[in-house]
Amino acid sequence: MIKKIVALFSLVIMVLTSSSALARYSAIVIDADSGEVIHETEAAQKWYPASLTKVMTLYMTFAALESGKLNLNDMLTVSHHAAIQPKSHLGLRTGQKISVEHAIMAVATRSANDAAVALAEHLGGSEAHFGRLMTQQAHHMGMSSSSFVNASGLPDEHQISSARDLAILSSALIKHYPEYYRIFSSTEFHYKGQVLPNTNRILKTYPDADGLKTGFTCGSGYNLIASAKRNGHRLVGVLLGAHSSGERFEQMGNLLDVGFEKKAAGITNTHVSQLHDDDLAPPPFQLASNRCAGSAVQMGADADSGDYEPIRIHPNAAHPRLEQTQLLKTAHPFVVSFGHVAQKPLADKELLIARSKLGTLANSGHLYIAKHLKHGKPSWAINWSGTSHDQAQQICAHVKAQFNDCAIASGAAHFKSAKAIKTKTVVRTPVSRNPHPFKTHPKTLHS
Repeated sequence: MIKKIVALFSLVIMVLTSSSALARYSAIVIDADSGEVIHETEAAQKWYPASLTKVMTLYMTFAALESGKLNLNDMLTVSHHAAIQPKSHLGLRTGQKISVEHAIMAVATRSANDAAVALAEHLGGSEAHFGRLMTQQAHHMGMSSSSFVNASGLPDEHQISSARDLAILSSALIKHYPEYYRIFSSTEFHYKGQVLPNTNRILKTYPDADGLKTGFTCGSGYNLIASAKRNGHRLVGVLLGAHSSGERFEQMGNLLDVGFEKKAAGITNTHVSQLHDDDLAPPPFQLASNRCAGSAVQMGADADSGDYEPIRIHPNAAHPRLEQTQLLKTAHPFVVSFGHVAQKPLADKELLIARSKLGTLANSGHLYIAKHLKHGKPSWAINWSGTSHDQAQQICAHVKAQFNDCAIASGAAHFKSAKAIKTKTVVRTPVSRNPHPFKTHPKTLHS
C-alpha cells in the first residue's frame, strides 16, 4: 500500500513538473498605457526573477519618496548584512553611509545588491520584513504569481514571479512615477570619482528603448525587462530564460519589433490581468548544466541536461491583419520621407504638425518615424509607406513649405536602405540619456 502511495505521488510530481520543464522561455509585450497583451509566450509561467526583483525594490522606494517618508538626500547606514552581499555590488563597507539618491542609481544602473539591501533595511527595518512588504504590494497590484523574500533577487526557491507579473509592475512604475523612471535610461553612474556604465545594453542596441532592468541567476537564466516608445505608443517587454546575455538583448529587440508591428496592425489580445497560471509546479531551473550545476543541485533541480534550442522570436506573418499590411505595401509601393531631425522627440513633434498639414491625406498609407543616416550621422524622419506615386507627390507638395525637404522612393529601395542602416551601431541621442537624471527634475529633490 505504501509503495502504491509513493508511486502515485511520484506520478503526480512528474505531471506537475512536466509543463515547466518544457517551457523554453517566457515572454510578453504589453501596451504600457492600456495593459493590452500584444504578444506572449508562456507569460504566466512561474519564473525566478533574479535582479528584476530590484524593479519592485525601487517601486517601493519611489513610493516612499513620493509620500515624503524618504528624501533623496537622506543617508543610509550600511549594515554588515548589506555589506556582505555578493556581486553585483558597489563594494559598500559596514558602517559606511550612502545617500538614497546614490543607492537608487547604483541599483538601477549597476544592479548593486548591497545598495538594494541598504534601501530595504531602511524602509522595512529588515530585509526579510521588506520582502513581506514587497509581496503585499505585488498582490495588491495584481501580481498573483509573485512572492519576494529579499530585495536583490539573489537565489531563493521562494523568490518567484512571472513575465506577466513583471510587465504589470513595470507599466505601473512608468505610469505612477514617470519622473523617477528616467533613471533607468541613465547611461552611467558617477560615484566617488568613478564613472560606472549602465549594465543594460538594450539602451544602446534598440533605438527606441529608454529603460528598464537586467537580471541573471543560474535558476532564472538571463532575464530582461525593456520599455520603448515609438509613434506615441509605449510598450513594455519582458523576456525570461535566455541562455546568454547576447541572446536576451537580441531577442528582446525582436520581441519589441513584433510588438510594434502588431500594434501598428491593430493586433491585440486580452488584458494582461486576464492571463493566469494554474500550474502548481515550481519555476523551471533554466541553466542546470556546466558552471550552474552546483546551483542546480542546491535548488533541487536536474543538473544533467545541457541541450537547448536558441530562442527565436519572429513576427506572426500568417496573421491576416499583417498580410493585409503587406498587401498594402505591394499595391502602393512608394515611401515618402521628410522632416529629418537629430533627435527622436523633435520628430515626434513634427509628426503632429505633419498630420495637421495633411488633413485627410494622412489617412492614406502607413505613418511612422524611422531612423536614417544623413551625411554619415543618424537622424530621425517622418516616413509614409504604402502610398501610390500620386499620393506621394501630393504629400510632398503639402509638407515642403513646412519641412523644406521631401523625398520619394520606391518601397523596395527604401526598405533595402533601412535594412542597411539597421545593421550599424545605434548611437543614442544625449537628450534622453542624462547621466544625472535627478538634477534635471527639481521635484524629485524635494520628495
